[in-house]
Amino acid sequence: MFGMLPRPDRPVAPPPPGAASARPGRRALLLAVAGLAPAVPAALAARAPLRFRILREGAEIGTHLVTFAGTAGAPTALTEVDITVRLAGFTVFRMRHSFRESWAEGRLREAASRLDRNGRVSEMAARAEGDAILVEGTAGARRLPREAAPLTWWETRRFGGPLFDNATGRPLRLHWTRTPAAGGMVRWRCTGDTEAEGLYAADGTWLSWATRGDDGSAVTYERA
Repeated sequence: MFGMLPRPDRPVAPPPPGAASARPGRRALLLAVAGLAPAVPAALAARAPLRFRILREGAEIGTHLVTFAGTAGAPTALTEVDITVRLAGFTVFRMRHSFRESWAEGRLREAASRLDRNGRVSEMAARAEGDAILVEGTAGARRLPREAAPLTWWETRRFGGPLFDNATGRPLRLHWTRTPAAGGMVRWRCTGDTEAEGLYAADGTWLSWATRGDDGSAVTYERA
């Protein structure tokens, strides 16, 4: 998902036949998505913000914040991740990730990502066009199905459908399991290109998250 989380080095499937002719230029696509829909007054926000503390082996290393604007039928979500890992007083890892996604009638309309990992910046952009989602990022240009969505854990209704990495644009191969938990809660777990699990309230609100970092350390999210 972000920075400290595992990104297995697996071969990326080639784009489907005919995709090359539909590929927009990288600069053109990034510029198109940069003009996202104007901000909507907070009073019209679809839902309350989601704030998490990020812990590595129990020690806090950062924050994960998702804020919403728009309406329930046409929401815009902004995810901001801020991670700093220090050892013996020295910063050994630093990551900033900003990801914005806009939706309408259950379909992704636009998305844009900017990831700064230890000073190395990468960008990704996606937009709906006709019966496809056009994605341009470090994994190259791709034409994905119209129902494709970025893997952001705040919305469980996407799980099981075609998903792509929200930092690189790479299509993900995932297997999902859903398990009931106490108090009407639900636990979702995915394996494959990403291995993690999230806990959700009965109404679908995201409550916590867990995975393993690149170094095998336990990384967890707790509501702040």
